[in-house]
Amino acid sequence: MNDESFDLEAELEGELREIAELLDPVPPALLEDAMQAFTLRTLDAELASLTFDSWDEEPSARVVRGAGQPRLLTFEAGGVAVELEVSAARLVGRVSPEGPAEIGVQRPDLVLLVRSDELGRFTAEGLARGPLRLRVTPDGGASIVTSWTHI
Repeated sequence: MNDESFDLEAELEGELREIAELLDPVPPALLEDAMQAFTLRTLDAELASLTFDSWDEEPSARVVRGAGQPRLLTFEAGGVAVELEVSAARLVGRVSPEGPAEIGVQRPDLVLLVRSDELGRFTAEGLARGPLRLRVTPDGGASIVTSWTHI
């Protein structure tokens, strides 16, 4: 298969997806059910609890400062903490205890894999608004998974 035919097939697939979305969109309840079912595939990982959300702490500040302020989140499970700063299309985080880890930024339509550095820091760029969660696997440690969060 050459590049030209691959491009044509990808373009046709995109057009068919747009038509299907217009004529027979996925019901919102079905999308939520699918996300819950997708969650079951990570039963081998511990679910991290949301222990801090800056939007919960300062709801009035969000109104005054506007949506341009970063959102701060902290998840914890099994002795591992994941601190996140979420801003427009960018996620900056830190895993502690510090050290390298594989981080899967999971979206309903894709998974972006990044690695943290020796200090546990990582960045994911180019994220669109919508639901996401993280699967964090420290080198030599057990995986944890955050709950779904809308950004």
